[in-house]
Amino acid sequence: MSTEGKMPSIKKFLLNVRALLPYFVVNYLRKAIQVQSKIVFVLSFPRSGTHAIGSLLSNDQVGFHYYGEFFIFNAWNKNIEKINRHYPFFSFRYSQNLKQQRKKWSYNKFETTSLDSRKTLSAIKKIPGIHVIKIFPQHLPDKELESLISEFKPHIIFLRRNHLDRFVSHKKANASGKWHTASTSDLVINLDASELKRFTNDFTDFYTRYVKFAKAQGCQILDVDFDDLHNPEKVREIQSFAAFPGFSDWDKLTLAPTTVKQDRSSKVQDDFLASLGKSHADFIFPRVGS
Repeated sequence: MSTEGKMPSIKKFLLNVRALLPYFVVNYLRKAIQVQSKIVFVLSFPRSGTHAIGSLLSNDQVGFHYYGEFFIFNAWNKNIEKINRHYPFFSFRYSQNLKQQRKKWSYNKFETTSLDSRKTLSAIKKIPGIHVIKIFPQHLPDKELESLISEFKPHIIFLRRNHLDRFVSHKKANASGKWHTASTSDLVINLDASELKRFTNDFTDFYTRYVKFAKAQGCQILDVDFDDLHNPEKVREIQSFAAFPGFSDWDKLTLAPTTVKQDRSSKVQDDFLASLGKSHADFIFPRVGS
């Protein structure tokens, strides 16, 4: 490793050492203090609008902390440093795994490291605020995710999007290598009907399984469609679901996603639908029970 690469790691390690004193004070010397803390899971799929919903549920100044793809080491939030006060050397270990993930991607990675998802959520629950974590299939093994839902009873937002639109967006993002910024409107891709069917079935199964499981565990659930993210009334409903009772700083939360729309053309979808003799409505991702 180069000297430039070592310096951030050393700095991060020293910050974690400094956090040991607050850890011992908070956990062993000071009487436990009850804090107002809430965990919100956004259970969804790539290219469903989760980046957009994250922008609607993010403002550290009023207690909305958005962690992104936290359990797959694909995001950093400054609140991660605070976890050290309840889980020693967390941010150091997290940062090391984040670097590894960027070099070589691996699914279901969290539980293969020295970190523990249950200890992590227990630590986050001791930090004031609303903690919003995005979870896709293969971010955590099913057994582990079910265990966390069963124990912590998080509020859960399910976010759905038309299967064809999501499939096209996913294919274009993979082809361009740009997931959140570059325009993909003019990008030409090939679509395969059998691949779309597998794509649809896999994510429908994940969604159906966890809606039923979360309900059985008594979790509070909000089921959201992609189009709802552009409806101010629905956006406020999403924010109200995540907020604490009595929250009043609504003007500090945006009513429109701050993300950039990458694909402003439906030509790929239109051509594909024409070849199949189907319509856009044939690929609607329906709510469970509708």
